[in-house]
Amino acid sequence: MPDLRGDAVSPRERDVLGAVAEHLTNAEIARRLHLSVRTVESHVSSLLRKLGARDRRELAAWAAGASSGTQARAAAGELVGLPRPRTSLVGRTAEVDAVTRLVAESRITTLLGPGGAGKTRVAVAVADRSRAWFASGGAFVDLVPAAEGAVDATVAAVLGVSQRPQVSLADALAAGLRGRTLLVLDNAEHVPDDVARLVAHLADAVPDLHVLVTSRERLGVPGEAVFLLAPLPDDEAAALFVERASAVDPAVTLPEVAAGELCRRLDGSPLAIELAAARVASLGLAGVEAGLDDVLRLLTLGRPADRRHRSLRAVVEWSHAALADDERAALHTVAVFAGAFDLDAAAALLPDEGRAGAADLLGRLADKSLVRRTPGVDGTDRWSLPVGVRELARERLASSKSVGETRDRYAVWARARARDLVERRPYAAATLAAWATDVDAVMDDLRSCVPGMGHGDPRAHGLARDVATLAYARGFVAEAGRHFRTAAGLAARGREAAADLTDAAACVHLVSDAREAYRLLLDAADAARGEDPEVAAVALASAVTVAERFRGGGFATDPDPARLESLLAEAEALSGDTEVARASLATARAWTSGADHQHVVPAAAAEAVATARADGDVLVLSAALDASSTAAALSGRPDESLRLSSERLELVTAASAERDPRGAIEVVDALRSVTAYAVATGGLEVALAATRRGTENPTLEPHPCWAKGSAIAPLALAGDFDGAELMAVDVWANVVETRRYQNASLAGPLLGAVLAAGLRGDPDAYDLWWERARQVAVPTRLDQSPNLAPWAAFVRARVALAEGDHLERALAEVSASFVPGRFDGYAAVMAAELAVVLDSPDSDRLLERAERYAPHHRWVAAGVLRVRGRRDGDEATLDAAVRAWDAMGAAYEREATRVLAAQAERGRMS
Repeated sequence: MPDLRGDAVSPRERDVLGAVAEHLTNAEIARRLHLSVRTVESHVSSLLRKLGARDRRELAAWAAGASSGTQARAAAGELVGLPRPRTSLVGRTAEVDAVTRLVAESRITTLLGPGGAGKTRVAVAVADRSRAWFASGGAFVDLVPAAEGAVDATVAAVLGVSQRPQVSLADALAAGLRGRTLLVLDNAEHVPDDVARLVAHLADAVPDLHVLVTSRERLGVPGEAVFLLAPLPDDEAAALFVERASAVDPAVTLPEVAAGELCRRLDGSPLAIELAAARVASLGLAGVEAGLDDVLRLLTLGRPADRRHRSLRAVVEWSHAALADDERAALHTVAVFAGAFDLDAAAALLPDEGRAGAADLLGRLADKSLVRRTPGVDGTDRWSLPVGVRELARERLASSKSVGETRDRYAVWARARARDLVERRPYAAATLAAWATDVDAVMDDLRSCVPGMGHGDPRAHGLARDVATLAYARGFVAEAGRHFRTAAGLAARGREAAADLTDAAACVHLVSDAREAYRLLLDAADAARGEDPEVAAVALASAVTVAERFRGGGFATDPDPARLESLLAEAEALSGDTEVARASLATARAWTSGADHQHVVPAAAAEAVATARADGDVLVLSAALDASSTAAALSGRPDESLRLSSERLELVTAASAERDPRGAIEVVDALRSVTAYAVATGGLEVALAATRRGTENPTLEPHPCWAKGSAIAPLALAGDFDGAELMAVDVWANVVETRRYQNASLAGPLLGAVLAAGLRGDPDAYDLWWERARQVAVPTRLDQSPNLAPWAAFVRARVALAEGDHLERALAEVSASFVPGRFDGYAAVMAAELAVVLDSPDSDRLLERAERYAPHHRWVAAGVLRVRGRRDGDEATLDAAVRAWDAMGAAYEREATRVLAAQAERGRMS
């Protein structure tokens, strides 16, 4: 085991080493640590050298068992009563640092926070760190046992100070604290007046005394510095839960994502997290998650030393009992909010108080740490209730006479807020951020109001649809789909329900499940069939189009052609020959016109385009143009496919179609098509410009599987391997988050990550991205898909050529006959180059085959020049290839060809 102590391994290298132990790729490490991929590579190389590891796997194995030592602390004065915690302090490093500085700089420091925030643990850490500075030592005093009027005596007992005749106990304490002394008074909230009086007296009497107080409200004495202890951040909260749960059940498996989500539901409260972790042994993780629906009941332990912390309920009731009646009523009322709320929201639920009265009550509750105030960037304060406080207050609200009235006011407020936000939705990106902040501030409340609405109530339907619209606008596409389905169930009319289900289908499709979108469109047709046959006809035609056009998005064996033909016949019978229905039907006919799936007959596609142009519906026209571009690609004309896809993109973006879920499908598919056909013609700059439009579009950027996925292949081909892998990391994170592991449309982009890792020379990342590409392609095999097979063969062959290994096997794979499409040109030119390198008798035939692509494929044209130059040892031809690669922005290929040109020059000169 290597020794990681001392300065041999830097702190940043230790961070990298820990990530290597988790088997992360360099791109994933870069994303986590906010470094460039090349910086990570440098750290890994340095670690291999310093630690004598032979390879990355050995480095990971060593890292998993490595630990760093601690430096011995300097001797310090005794701190009487300082607790020795039985468990480690997880996180809170920044808070301990900050409070330690305050204790050194300020005479009186109060550490504020609600019950269970971890004030005592932080105070212990601060005292332990600070005692070296206090030569005379000091004391740590727990005030929990102190009754009102007995604070002085409690402190004196810890210090061993006795009262003398004609000397007050406070003065005796002052005499006992002479010198540079630290006094920590823990848990002062139940005796705040007594503590304030004593601290003020001691501060005046002992000039070198520094006092640290923990409480749920400030003391209000002159010179007091206050530090508010916020909830644990997500990463520290998850780490605390994992450590404590593992301590009670070492066999428990705790996925980081699940632990993080559980801790968020506990508001990052350390006490709540520790109590929840303690229940893992008896309930399991799933049981703890289920128990969070009754958090006050769940978070109870049997026999802890501190009875106040035996349960979260005890902690909360400790403070609740001390409230005035109006404070208690206000706390119960605002507990109805799902998350943080502003003053206007509180005033809406407290109409008898008005804004001024509501502000006063919230301020008083904040002073007692029963609500938290968070200043907003726009100057608007927001308040929230800590976990446990909210649950207890809701219990009290539920049993009160005012519960019905409060919930009615809450629903009225939610409907008005949702409608206002939908109506204010901006078009300009410059104003989107502020609006999005407003939406995020209330979305939890709006979500919570939707399930309680009644069927057939137009207000209920409107709220559900507004919440769906807001969720979609914020990039929560899957959630928006669920709300659209809820809206459909609340709709009073079939036409409304059909529109909701159609939008739900688009949302489902946006998160990469075309099969479910197809089923929802059939449901939309069912909803409208009796009331509006034309709407039903359009839904049926759209379902057929989705089934054929997006065949790889979740479909396996169904629906079969006979089923689709039956649906089209029904749609034609329902359509009434209206313009909108005619265009949708013509487009569906185009997509089903070929002998096989996604084989479009050019004449049928042309008819669909003409019909859609006459109708004027941009979204139907976009689908028809996509059929034409597919037909052109199958005819070996990817340049025409690029032209048609570019027309599509301009049409839908000019119409701001991405603001609507149905339109977003066309926008993102047009972006992806432009990128794919630009790659298919070697137009890397066009492809990258298109992907930038997607990633910079505030509506599309939250959907990385669509906007960022298209960028991976062109970035890899351009030689930007860091950029390609970082995009792939984002895409894969989205796959994991949505659990959409089978999505063939992502296999091609992930193969771009394979290419980037292979050409960089990172075998671990290469293997990892291959496996991920195979995983998303299921049930399709990479070597059997018409589009993916030539691309996969090219990727494997290009990496083999770079490594100079397995060339014969790569040639056999890449020289196969592929279906014409987007990537067969890449396979063809790579087959020719491998044949020349291996001096294969098929080299001339394969070169001739590659040359057929060159007139409309810049990559192939440059590659053909390189193949000829290699074959003939012709420096001039290789120089021409260098210029061609440079013109299209393919930096890696340019440099590789420049090396060949230099070799040819040396051969000529020798």
